[in-house]
Amino acid sequence: MQKTEYKSRNYNTYVIIFLIFVFYIQFSTQFSIPLFASEANSASSDISQAGKSWQQKLDDSMTELRQLQEEIKNKKIPLNKELNELEDELIEARSEYQKVTRILEGRSLEQVNLRSEIQSLKDEKSYLLNSLLDPYVRSFETRLHIAETRRYSKSVENARLAVGNDNLSDIEVYQAQAALVSDSLDRLLEALGGTRFEGSAIDSSGMVKQGLFLITGPVALFRSQDGKAVGTVEQRLGSVEPTLVGFESQELTKAAEGLIQSGTGYLPIDPSLGNAHKIEAMTETLSEHIKRGGPVMYPILILAAAALIVAIYKWVDLMRIRKPSEKRISELLVAVAEHDDKKAAAEAAAVGGPTGAMLSIGVEHIKEPSALIEEVMYEKILIAKIKLQSLLPFIAISAAASPLLGLLGTVTGIINTFKLITIFGSGDVKMLSGGISEALITTEYGLIVAIPSLLLHAFLSRKARGMVSRMEKAAIAFINQISKTPYKKDDISELLEKIPSQVADEVLRIISGNNLSENNFQEYSEDSAGSVMDSTVVSIDSASTVADAINRIRNSEIDENLTVVFVVDEHGKYMGDVYINKLLTRPEQTRISSVVDTNTLFVRIDTSKEKVRDLFSKYNLNMMPVLNYDNQLVGRITADSVNGNGLIKRSLER
Repeated sequence: MQKTEYKSRNYNTYVIIFLIFVFYIQFSTQFSIPLFASEANSASSDISQAGKSWQQKLDDSMTELRQLQEEIKNKKIPLNKELNELEDELIEARSEYQKVTRILEGRSLEQVNLRSEIQSLKDEKSYLLNSLLDPYVRSFETRLHIAETRRYSKSVENARLAVGNDNLSDIEVYQAQAALVSDSLDRLLEALGGTRFEGSAIDSSGMVKQGLFLITGPVALFRSQDGKAVGTVEQRLGSVEPTLVGFESQELTKAAEGLIQSGTGYLPIDPSLGNAHKIEAMTETLSEHIKRGGPVMYPILILAAAALIVAIYKWVDLMRIRKPSEKRISELLVAVAEHDDKKAAAEAAAVGGPTGAMLSIGVEHIKEPSALIEEVMYEKILIAKIKLQSLLPFIAISAAASPLLGLLGTVTGIINTFKLITIFGSGDVKMLSGGISEALITTEYGLIVAIPSLLLHAFLSRKARGMVSRMEKAAIAFINQISKTPYKKDDISELLEKIPSQVADEVLRIISGNNLSENNFQEYSEDSAGSVMDSTVVSIDSASTVADAINRIRNSEIDENLTVVFVVDEHGKYMGDVYINKLLTRPEQTRISSVVDTNTLFVRIDTSKEKVRDLFSKYNLNMMPVLNYDNQLVGRITADSVNGNGLIKRSLER
């Protein structure tokens, strides 16, 4: 209704605007302003006529407008009524649409629920068939006793084949599996009191016998129809038929036979469920076990026996060696300190063993230089060490070789296994067990021999090293004691007696010419620094001046190229040296103590030639002082003397 009224108002407005516009056009084209009075009167009459004409037209238009409005008003009521009817129909249609929509939504939800329920039922069916019944069928087949295999073979086969048969419906598959479940439940009920059924079994001679089975719990008994074969039933490796194992006693055989026939009586029970027979069948003696290891076992056993014999012999040998007494060694050192040679020899002999022999040889050379005594004692230590460690490498070799022999047996066993696989295939595991046993047994015995051999070698080697260490300890204590209380000779007669008379005279002349007394001449080892040193040295007191040092150099009879002057204190102990070019650059009244270099190298009288030679080579020295163990300067060594020119040789050449 509102839309109809709005259209009517618009229509009237348009009509009025149109009439005004037409009136304006006609007025503007037909009338104009007159210039004269006559024209004005004429124009006035025209305007009057035009006004009437237009008034008439306006009235006609208004009349037409009223007619149109009346017509619109008359048509507006039925149109509004029709509009109301249409709106009622629309509301009813919308209500019907909403009702139908709700019905459709409810049906869609029901359809989704039905689909979900259908899928749930399908999943439940799949779970029932695949996750419960199918695994149950497989598990049931494996849990059957070998005597029951034929009895339930048809039910098991039907249930197992039904799953993969596409021609069967789900209901038929379910029925086949449910039949097996029913049989398994009946089996459980029968197992409570035991059940009997006919079947066949293989006796000890390998013949198939027909008879009667009795199964109660895990125990299965069998009696043949002729009554000759009675016993428990087991499954043997590689056989799909039940195997009969007879009883050891006649009493058990009769009890089992009566129970099978009558269904009542005493039940012979094997607590191990047949495993005892299997274990007994696999039991083997030591010789059989070794034979299964193959030919490599013989060298392993020979090596083990040899290593054991050597270890026992060596242990007995080491136990027989006398351990040195600390008290005896202490008494020996006291005798050495007192220079009592007889008592020292007696104490060394009383120590006994290789340590006593070593100390005895040291006492024999006690008046020799320390380096010589050390060498002869070290020689005894080496001899004892070689004897103590003899045969021990054989035990170590046995410990190393045994696992290698075991590995060799492993390789040969695996090779034999692969040969059998090539010929017979891998189906029969029992046929392959020979090669596998050979491989494992040789490895086992290789380790059995190696581990004890390794432990024995470690034990005996440690014991031998302990004895050598005690010898070295005693030798070091002996040498240190000699160094603290060295033996000196009162004259040089023995030395001069060992050389020709002409050479001896020349030596005496040189000694007297250098103001050396026989009391200062000592005997040194040929390999020591004392044997190659020169006793003629240029030394100056630390309290002297540079002028005194230069005068001392001028008055010396040394015709060699001097580079340094040695400095000593008032007691003759070595302090250091001063280079001659340094003296020449200092004032004459300068004290030697202010220019002395105390950080210098020196050697002892018993230092080995090799060490002296290394020092000269390492530091590129021309001269080095030689000190005794009181730190007194006793000589010097030049680079030429290190190369083999001793004091006597140089003196004779001069």
